Amino acid sequence: MQFKPSDQNDDDDAEQRVLDMFRRDPEVASLGITVRSVSPGSVDLEWIIDHRFLNSHGIQHGGFTFLLADTALAYCCASLGRSSVTRTAEIAFLSGVPAGARLIARAEVRAISGRTTICDVRVTGEDNALYAEFRGHAVTTATSSTQ
Repeated sequence: MQFKPSDQNDDDDAEQRVLDMFRRDPEVASLGITVRSVSPGSVDLEWIIDHRFLNSHGIQHGGFTFLLADTALAYCCASLGRSSVTRTAEIAFLSGVPAGARLIARAEVRAISGRTTICDVRVTGEDNALYAEFRGHAVTTATSSTQ
């Protein structure tokens, strides 16, 4: 089934589901990641990168970029009431992220089929510089409110 936002619950419910998940995810908050905006099937996360997340090249370690995108995928699924975990994911790193960058990870649902949700995540700077593209396939868990 192709995803159609008008088929889903309203914005208030989507935001509440994501904020509930965020409260149950203290490690994400401890890193400084915040929820910027939510609508059904779309989530924006924000993260200001500091020296703790840099690699030996002086740019953000790719694993942290992946973590941000993967978190956006999970929260995007949650916005639809689909409690999910990542089954597979792929990321293309397009540019190094410098210290002090304000990253925005925008996740959007592309398709839903049974228990699978496919999302694309763009990781950009606040100036729209593109740092990474991520595609994830998530599968709903037994606790999902919609299956």
